[in-house]
Amino acid sequence: MMKKNILYKTLMGLALVMLSLSGCKDGFYDDYKAQAVDNHGKTQNSMIYTAVTSSGQSEFLAYAVDATTTETEIGIIPVVLSGNGTAKEDIHVKFVLALDSLDSYNTVNETNYIMPGDVGTPAFTLLDEGVATIPKGSSVGYLKIKTIPNDYFVDQPYAFPYKIESIQEAGYTLSANHNFGIVSIVPKNAYDGKYHATGALVGHPTLSGPIDYPGFAMTSVSQFAVTFNSVFGTNGKFGVEVKATVDPSTNLVTLIETANSSAAIAFADAANHYDPATKTFYLHFGWGTRDETLKLTYTGPR
Repeated sequence: MMKKNILYKTLMGLALVMLSLSGCKDGFYDDYKAQAVDNHGKTQNSMIYTAVTSSGQSEFLAYAVDATTTETEIGIIPVVLSGNGTAKEDIHVKFVLALDSLDSYNTVNETNYIMPGDVGTPAFTLLDEGVATIPKGSSVGYLKIKTIPNDYFVDQPYAFPYKIESIQEAGYTLSANHNFGIVSIVPKNAYDGKYHATGALVGHPTLSGPIDYPGFAMTSVSQFAVTFNSVFGTNGKFGVEVKATVDPSTNLVTLIETANSSAAIAFADAANHYDPATKTFYLHFGWGTRDETLKLTYTGPR
């Protein structure tokens, strides 16, 4: 069990992501759901790097997938050719285990992730012998596995730590700082989906006012927790990323900021709750001088 009995102390990642379970598609990267900035924002056409999170501040991702008992192919770590162009040839990138990276992450974040595959843990198959291919004409490929997502609906958190060992083709440079990834697979829970966010924001010098935001997303990070970003207006989101954990016995909701958040949560109302009959969250919280009231009504799956 983890030191604080939570899936992880703080989530490192951005607006957490969903790949098509029918296979790996460029949309995961092209939609900016997972993209890292390399070399301090400067691009080099021959640079190869991992792109686990969009901000590039972390190489950890809690990755929500459809809950199923069927063995499923999942692209866990995107590998990217930097620059605005596409690959002129198939580029083959070899990944190997990086258990030291997982140990370091656990130490820093007081978590207890372990690598799957041992006796008694979820089974998986590493596809293509750990080689991720960036196809000719594309700029992204994926390290892929096959596994059963529902096997990860357990208290013990599991994660896949891999780093780039080599690039088969000549003429490419491996990023010095974005060359590994740690991905935890999380089946989508009952709260995952799109919501209609309404409410109000006060305390902001220019953006205070009513909130009416259809298509707002909440993303699984454990069996009873989702993450979301604080919002303003009709289509604006702040960098304040919040983890909401539902107590299944009382439906009360606790809120904390994630490690990817731009600000700490200053307060969260003890009456925050989830109504399972209407699939609606009622939340009141704040950060800095900001005070936000949100009603999040479920509208459909992500």
